[in-house]
Amino acid sequence: MVNFNDMFLFSKVVEHKGISGAAKALGMVHSRISRRVAALETSLNVRLIQRSTRHFAVTELGMEFNRHCLNMIAEADAAVEKTVQAQEKPAGLVRMNCPTMLAQFVVGPLLPLFLKNNPGIRISVDTTERDVSLEENFDLSIRIRFLPYEDSSLMARPLGIFQPVLLASRELLDRFGRPKSLEELLKMPTVSYSTPQGPHVWTLVNPEKCEIQVKHQPILTAEDFVVIRQAALQGVGVALLPLSLCLDDIRGGSLDVVLPEFTAPVTELQAVYPSRHGLLPAVRLLIDFLSAHCTGDLQRAEIAQHSGRGLHGAARFWTSRQSIDRLIDDPRRCENVLPIADSELPVPAISK
Repeated sequence: MVNFNDMFLFSKVVEHKGISGAAKALGMVHSRISRRVAALETSLNVRLIQRSTRHFAVTELGMEFNRHCLNMIAEADAAVEKTVQAQEKPAGLVRMNCPTMLAQFVVGPLLPLFLKNNPGIRISVDTTERDVSLEENFDLSIRIRFLPYEDSSLMARPLGIFQPVLLASRELLDRFGRPKSLEELLKMPTVSYSTPQGPHVWTLVNPEKCEIQVKHQPILTAEDFVVIRQAALQGVGVALLPLSLCLDDIRGGSLDVVLPEFTAPVTELQAVYPSRHGLLPAVRLLIDFLSAHCTGDLQRAEIAQHSGRGLHGAARFWTSRQSIDRLIDDPRRCENVLPIADSELPVPAISK
């Protein structure tokens, strides 16, 4: 394969009418440029210049070849200039992946304001429930994960903390009665955010702060929290849903919290991207905007980490410091969600 650096050196030789002139202009050793031009001619199997101790001339083919070299150099300069301009003023297309519910209720409502304030940026949102790889040509992925989450191959910016709660409609509770134990709850129909294949398991934390796995057989599954919420409202079954999605329904009496002593580990909304290094300015600007404007159920100072037992032995998980009832009654949560906790807040202490 032809070395593009050799093409650049050859072009400089033509520009400065000889190897000596090119060496002086580039601050390079004469012999090195001579060897590289000779290597270029060998790789192409053509003569580009005629040279002797007293004479230097570019062949006709060499002149034609040099015109293409100049085009290559101009395109390379334009590419560099484009990146410099992007650093000065964020612009271009940002490809983002986001689950449907988050796109509808969390991220989507914020994008018009961002685009209005940044007219040079375009955004493409792919809504899918699967955990996509950033290698699929995405600059950014919005995900919900259980804490703690460790993946050294990716960078994650916290956007908000969510509290899942077990909910049922008043109509469902009238038909089956209010459950007083997990055994009674599992006799009721359930609906689940999952695929038909499962697994159909709720991860909960019992009053002794032990993580437990509750298997159930849902009569409805969907990879869409909006569908599950509607099913819960219509009395189809008990559901585990984010508090922020249903806070108005709870306060209005359409949904009730069941077994509030069985909480669920909190989850964190995150903006996930490959690396801080080489991050496009437009992507960085969007991440900063989402961090400042997204909302969640809890602030970071309102959660605590626990070390306890889990399905596979020792487990670490995070839960709210407050009871579900207190979260619902808190007047600060008058608009369904709280402002996101700043990422600079201190890490809560571990309680055992």
